[in-house]
Amino acid sequence: MIRTALIASLALSASAQAQTDAEVYVETTDLGSGVYMLATNRAGNVGISVGDDGVFMIDTQMPQFADAIDAAQRAVSGDRAVDLVLNTHLHGDHVLGNAYFAEQGATIMAHPSVREALMNPVTAQLTGATPEPLSGGFLPTVGVNNGDVVTINGVTARLHHTPDAHTNGDIFVVFEEANVIHAGDLLFSGWFPYIDLDNGGTVEGFIAGMQAIVDVADASTQIIPGHGPLSTQADLEASISMLTQAKAEVAALVEQGMNLQQVQDAQPLAAFHDDWNWGFITTERMVWTLYRDITGETE
Repeated sequence: MIRTALIASLALSASAQAQTDAEVYVETTDLGSGVYMLATNRAGNVGISVGDDGVFMIDTQMPQFADAIDAAQRAVSGDRAVDLVLNTHLHGDHVLGNAYFAEQGATIMAHPSVREALMNPVTAQLTGATPEPLSGGFLPTVGVNNGDVVTINGVTARLHHTPDAHTNGDIFVVFEEANVIHAGDLLFSGWFPYIDLDNGGTVEGFIAGMQAIVDVADASTQIIPGHGPLSTQADLEASISMLTQAKAEVAALVEQGMNLQQVQDAQPLAAFHDDWNWGFITTERMVWTLYRDITGETE
């Protein structure tokens, strides 16, 4: 069984909703210029560009949702198959639908580090889980990097790589003419973020990744987060402020010589708990992540 690092229940508003026989709901939000956000409330948000040139999909969720995701994109693309896929990073809830779309002819792209990570997965110390190695259609076959561009359906999709952030292979996508950004998991909108320290993620890199998105956005930009509702530049700025302050709170206790249990007992993130705590990255896990990032220790 393929284990994934993250499946969450989300509460999202959207402009349209489709239901499949498997009771999987896909909410489709029209962002203009042929760009849409697709959300199942169960895995990473999908972005698509549709038009005369074909269908470009960002992230593929998971096998059990692939039929529903495909049906939703076909409903707005004129029943076209997906031509091109970009994985924003390596996590299962963003890449495990790859094989479904590859079998239909889609080319899968990602940062070069993603293919290697999927073939040779590491154990996540936060959860103790080790994903199974992937092969075949699950794997990206085209490597892309910072500054690469996909020109399709009248929009320019510019790719930005942010190193050592959520992972070491995160890419966010700016649809320039549409003023839409797919942030991947550089944005957990309104929630504590998952920072995958075992796959090259760092707290400072994550903050820098979010800032890189802010820097190319404006107040009107529509931002598709990896998880959470359709967001804005202000939502990113709120996440940056929270994470910066949260790290400072934990660092102050570390400087006093406290070990992990003592830091947890001091509840340094109590002020953030009600607004940012959620099912996967609880306040306790956020403290653990910050402590490990600062000290290199897990206890």
